[in-house]
Amino acid sequence: MDMTGWLDYFITGLETQMTAVKKRGEQVIRRDVLVQKHNLNERQATALDLLMKNTSVHISEIEELCSGVTRRTVQRDMNGLIELNLVRITGSARQSNYEFIK
Repeated sequence: MDMTGWLDYFITGLETQMTAVKKRGEQVIRRDVLVQKHNLNERQATALDLLMKNTSVHISEIEELCSGVTRRTVQRDMNGLIELNLVRITGSARQSNYEFIK
């Protein structure tokens, strides 16, 4: 029985999964280095992780991850990330989003 097709399919799938794991691992390591380097709090680390996964994030998405915290506290945390040049804000007022600076 020729298993070449199955092996090719399996290897291609494994390669795809390994590439995704490598990318996510590099992201986590980079996030941890930035958290330690800049002495970020847990909310800032959570926001940074979200921003590294997505191109643009609204403050309400960050609020969902930081339950029990007011929007104003999240905004202060995000302003700290902006001051460190890790994040930038785009748009204005209610339409504003945060982006990770690569």
